[in-house]
Amino acid sequence: MSFELPEFSEKDIVFIGKGREAKSFEKFALDNLSVSSLRFIDEHDGDDYLNNLKKLDLNKTVIVKTAGCPGRIVPVPYTTPTKVFFDCVKQIGSRTIGVTGTKGKTTTASLLAYILKNAGYKVVLAGNIGKPMLDYLAEADNQTIFVLELSSYQLAELEVSPDLALITNLYRDHVDYHGTLENYWESKRNIMRYMNKQNNVVFNPQTEVILHWMAESEANALPINPDETVDMSRSELIGDHNRLNYLIARTAAQSLGVDRMTCQSSLHTFKPIKHRLQKVRTVREVTFIDDAIASQPEAAIAGITACVRQVGPVGCVMLGGQDRDYDFTELVKLLSTLLIPKLVLFPDTGAKIKDLLPEEYKPEIFETDSMEKAVNWAASHTPTSSICLLSTASPSYSLWKDFEEKGDQFQDAVNSLSI
Repeated sequence: MSFELPEFSEKDIVFIGKGREAKSFEKFALDNLSVSSLRFIDEHDGDDYLNNLKKLDLNKTVIVKTAGCPGRIVPVPYTTPTKVFFDCVKQIGSRTIGVTGTKGKTTTASLLAYILKNAGYKVVLAGNIGKPMLDYLAEADNQTIFVLELSSYQLAELEVSPDLALITNLYRDHVDYHGTLENYWESKRNIMRYMNKQNNVVFNPQTEVILHWMAESEANALPINPDETVDMSRSELIGDHNRLNYLIARTAAQSLGVDRMTCQSSLHTFKPIKHRLQKVRTVREVTFIDDAIASQPEAAIAGITACVRQVGPVGCVMLGGQDRDYDFTELVKLLSTLLIPKLVLFPDTGAKIKDLLPEEYKPEIFETDSMEKAVNWAASHTPTSSICLLSTASPSYSLWKDFEEKGDQFQDAVNSLSI
């Protein structure tokens, strides 16, 4: 199918970014757009690479920005691959389901896509997960349902909402990217901002700010009952937060006509996403669990609590990472209440967490910047018949490229341990 995107016709395109999304857009442009030229820029092109955009003739040039570049620092008008994707999907006639939230969006989106596939729908899982969205357009038709994990970076400039929106929760995050917490939340709000009476929003009513958004929206509210009991005994998903993720996914699926039995059976057979409370291996009676995705204190609290309630005692927790001025008070309170005996602390926030430990709580602490050394130490010091949990409560970027690299290093080190 060819797409009507006249704003690109015979124009020069400058794409800000040179990563995976840039390569995806390049392929899309070559296959679908009649452009004069296409070039890519990033910080390696000099300190003024963005200011140099002001020298271009914007009547002849279209600026396209990758999600990783904050829009507030781009001095000229621009579009994004996400906006282009939604323009194209409208022309195809595919339906879109957007999933966002500070935590839980990957599991919720993946679980919903799995349920819909089991119900016989033609489903594509895309967005801030796997391949970029534009890569899937060629095979889509008006029967396709796109389940899209949408980050605040992708939502920030979006001026259209998906047909159905799911919002898992909202915590403090990404202030360095958006400038303020309010800007972060307002970016998330775009997932429902442009909805009308034909659209639905599924959410957890425990997140109060979403209630305010719904009061000002024409969309239909589909809140879950956060107190509903769910039989998770046959599911590999760990933790009460995953019960809530399931309730959000199930509510969305039911709004599309899927019966409850299909939803429940899908929960039983769904495999957890990598680096999300994933059991790696039990070595010397220590069970190593990878929760590398837990990059906020609230996520680490949820992970520790889930392990204690559903797996066993936690003997060691690996904490620390990039400093984004998070409040670790409640996390430290949980560590001391549970008397977790061993802690591995990574820079930069490991030192902050250590300073917050109360005098009466004296765990054995190992400070390191090496994942291999951390795992080797934990293997020797974690009490037998307990859990060593990687759940850092901080972003990964102080030592690792992203949470996936952090989790991969953890799993590699664990799998290298001798029995």
